[in-house]
Amino acid sequence: MNQIIQRATSVIFYTLPLKASLPFGYYLLYKFSFLKVLLFLTFPVAIIERSLPFGGLLFFIILFAGVVRNPNVPYFIRYNACQALLLDIALIIISYLLRILPLVEFGSIVFVFSLSIFIFSIFQCINGVEPEIPFISKSVRMQI
Repeated sequence: MNQIIQRATSVIFYTLPLKASLPFGYYLLYKFSFLKVLLFLTFPVAIIERSLPFGGLLFFIILFAGVVRNPNVPYFIRYNACQALLLDIALIIISYLLRILPLVEFGSIVFVFSLSIFIFSIFQCINGVEPEIPFISKSVRMQI
């Protein structure tokens, strides 16, 4: 597979955890209007998840079984897809914890943190380097 296609595909996978982090950043999206560009980046993922019943679960299973566990897919794509899925799972766990302990400020911190991971991962993928995110990357290597 062409290197440019691999890098572009890997960048697209990171819109999944970005979409999962948007509910944490509604206050910041309202306050800083330039951040609304992120809504347009995550729009295709939102359409896929909302168009089907259990769309989020189906999307997860398709990515995991069809990309991460498929040995015919190049390692760079599998690595980034698995890392994006693990980041998404971490954000889902954090959202459940924030329902139990409603800390509004912590939600904004989670959004800024996940936005920084998104930007870092995009730049690393564009350069053709595997993004190293603490704790997550080690788990990804164990999965693949």
